[in-house]
Amino acid sequence: MKKIFFITAFLLSINLFAQKEFYELRTYELFQSSSVNSFNQYFEKAFIPALNKLGIKNIGVFREVSESLPSKFYILIPYESFDKYQAVVSGMASNSELISASKTYNLYGKPMFNRYDTSLYKAFDGFPKISKPAAGKGFFELRTYESFSQDAARRKVNMFNEGEIKIFDDVELGSVFFGEKIAGDRMPCLTYLLSFESLEERNSNWDDFRVHPDWIRMKNEEAYKNSCCTSITRVFLSALPFSQL
Repeated sequence: MKKIFFITAFLLSINLFAQKEFYELRTYELFQSSSVNSFNQYFEKAFIPALNKLGIKNIGVFREVSESLPSKFYILIPYESFDKYQAVVSGMASNSELISASKTYNLYGKPMFNRYDTSLYKAFDGFPKISKPAAGKGFFELRTYESFSQDAARRKVNMFNEGEIKIFDDVELGSVFFGEKIAGDRMPCLTYLLSFESLEERNSNWDDFRVHPDWIRMKNEEAYKNSCCTSITRVFLSALPFSQL
C-alpha cells in the first residue's frame, strides 16, 4: 500500500510540474525614427495572429508609461510547456506569412525597432498559470528581483510560494504572472507582473502590503533572511489596445 501511495504521489508531482507554464518576455527598443504605427501593425496584424494559430493565447503587449528614450515595448508570451515553446519557435521561424510581414513593416533604412532582448521563465509552483487581469486593470507594474546567489534566489522563490503570493492576493496587488528566469541576462533573478486601475491604487495597495501581519512575520523568518535582493527593477506599463492581457 505504501509503495502504491508513493508512486501515485510521484506521478502527481510530475503532472503538476508539467502544468507549470513557461514565459518569454521580450523587450523591444525603438529608434527615435522608428515608426510606432508600423511596429503596432506588425504585432497586431501578423505576429500575434501567428502565435494564436499555434495555440498561444493571453499574449501581453505593453508600452512604458514614461516618455523616456529610447521607447521600449514589452511582449509577454505564455507557453503551456517547454515543448510547446520549442514547437512554436520552430513554427514561427518557418511561417512564410510572418516572414513576408516582416519585410513589409521592417524596411531597410527605416527599421521598426533597433533591437530586442528576450528572457525565458518558468512559472512558480504557487502561481503556475498566467492570470488575466480584470476589466479596467490597465496599469501594470513589472518587477525584477536580482539575487546575489542561487541559494538566495531559491529562498526568495520559496518565500513567494509559501505565503507572499497569498499576501499579494489579500491586499489586491493584481498578480498576473510570476517567473523564475532560466535564460537571459542578469541571472539569477525572478520577475513578476501586477495589474491595477491606476498608480494611486497601486500605491495604496503596496502600503497595505507593507503592514500586513503575515508579511511582517515572514520577512523576519530565518529561512528568508538575506534572500532579497541585490537589485530591484521596476517599470510601469500600459497595455496596447490589441494586447490580450
